[in-house]
This record gives sequence, structure tokens and C-alpha cells, in this order.
Amino acid sequence: MAFTDSAQEFARRFNQLLDTVYDADAMFSGTAMSADLAALRPLAEGLGAESPELAQLLWLQFVVYSKRQMDDEGLPLGLRALAIRSALGDLTTADRCQKHYAIGESALQSEEYDTAIEHLRQSAHWADQEGATLSADQKLGIREEIGYALHEAGRFAEALAHNQQLLTDARQVFGSDTDLRLSGLINNLAQNAYELGEHAQSHSYLQQRLALGQALQDDGIVLDTLFQQGVLAHETGDDALARSLLTQRVAIARASGDENLLEEAQATLAELSEREQQSK
Repeated sequence: MAFTDSAQEFARRFNQLLDTVYDADAMFSGTAMSADLAALRPLAEGLGAESPELAQLLWLQFVVYSKRQMDDEGLPLGLRALAIRSALGDLTTADRCQKHYAIGESALQSEEYDTAIEHLRQSAHWADQEGATLSADQKLGIREEIGYALHEAGRFAEALAHNQQLLTDARQVFGSDTDLRLSGLINNLAQNAYELGEHAQSHSYLQQRLALGQALQDDGIVLDTLFQQGVLAHETGDDALARSLLTQRVAIARASGDENLLEEAQATLAELSEREQQSK
């Protein structure tokens, strides 16, 4: 088959699969789609090891594997596709931002945290360039995922420094110290500090999160934060404080009228009492 004929045949078969994958209303078997794409691989490779066609095919395989939650299989394909496209130099700023983000997300799912950090940082970089279309909130979201990946990679000092700057920037973007979206970030900072053995700093961040939850009248944030403070107090040897915090949880859960919350809060307090008895 002549090169031109091969390219046309590839385009005909590939575009049908591409349209199906990206049709929001289409239903298809992930297994069958992966098989159909794999069957196209020899044709794409015949057009060149660095061809646009092969890059397109590899990327669509990556997308389908991601949809199937098979990131271990898809990630290497996505990385190779992105490398080919980068070498070809045909990616727009928006393309670079989106593709690096997709790779970063897949790497997180595969627990390939260093790879995730690298590509999420690339996504954040391109998101700040002219031609990118992300909102300020979306840009903060990418940076929050970088902080998460740093923490999961065990790079706690980097995560703490990253998230401290992110918190400052987020407060500026949101224009408030009491925006609900700050809750997760402050909690991440508490976890970063805890892993570094900086218990006083961790407690300080938890206090900030508790104040946020109280200002928002959000029982979920308040109860979760009191639990974390109670655990921290117990682990640092202050069982009296731990009991006080967990008793507060019971009172708040009872006032909420939610029997499930109350049952959980009482069970947690009972577990503390049991641990106290065991330590005597």
C-alpha cells in the first residue's frame, strides 16, 4: 500500500474511533475500543515512528485507558504521544496545558508521583502563558494537585512551602479568608507540618481550619477538624485536651440531629477512653 493510501486509510479508520470516544452521547465498550485502536497500531507505525498519526493514536489509546481506569497501561502511551507531539512542534499553548494536566492526573492515579509533579508543573506553567484559557480558580486547582503530589511523594518540606505560597495566593484570588475552598488547602498544610514533626505548626493550621468551619457554620469541617485535633493531642500526650475536643464533637453532632454523626462521634470518644485505660 502506498504511503498516501496508508495515511488515508489510517485517517478513515481512526476518525471513526475518535468521533466515538469524544461523542458525549456515544456508548461503547472500552475493551473493544482498546482492541480496535491496537489493531490500528501497525498502520500508524508504518507511517513513521515519530509521525503525527502515531501520536494521535497513542494519545487516544491513553484517553481510553484513562476512561477505563487503567492508568498503568495508558500512562506510557500518553507520555510517548506527548513526546512526539512536542518534537513535532504543533502544540498550542492550550494543548500543552491540557495534555500535561491529563498526564499528571493519570500519573497520580498510577501513584507515579514524581511524574505527576513534573507534568502538573508544566501544566501550571503553560496555564500562565498567553493563549491559555483557564480561570484563576482552575489554575489554583492545578497548583493544589501539585501540593498533593508532593505530599504523597514524601517531599513534605517542598509540599509545605508550596502550599504556604498557594494559600497566600488563594486568599488573594478569592478575596476572603473565609472561602469554603480554603478548607482543603489549610488541611493539607496541617498534614504537611504533621509529617515533618512540626506538631505546633500543624495545630495552628488546624485552628485556622476550625475557625473557618465555624465562620461558615459548616459542621462537616468543624467535626473533621476537631477529630484531627483530638488525634494530634492524643499522639502528643495531652489526653485531657483530646477528650475535651472529642466531647465537643459529640455535642455538635447531637445538636445537628444527625444520628449517624452522633453515633460516630460517640464511638470515637469511647475509643479514646479505651486507649486511656490501656495506657494505665
